[in-house]
Amino acid sequence: MKSLCKLTRKEVEKNIKNLVKDVVKPRYYCEKCARVSKKKEHLCKPVKIVS
Repeated sequence: MKSLCKLTRKEVEKNIKNLVKDVVKPRYYCEKCARVSKKKEHLCKPVKIVS
């Protein structure tokens, strides 16, 4: 899978069902674009979310 940070709006719209699974209850956010994910591999500059 391509990094969430590099997805275009059309790619997000096309794959929304799969993306929702990855962004619900995120553990990481991207320092560059602020997108979130459960897996750090899906972000270009991941930072762990501390709760």
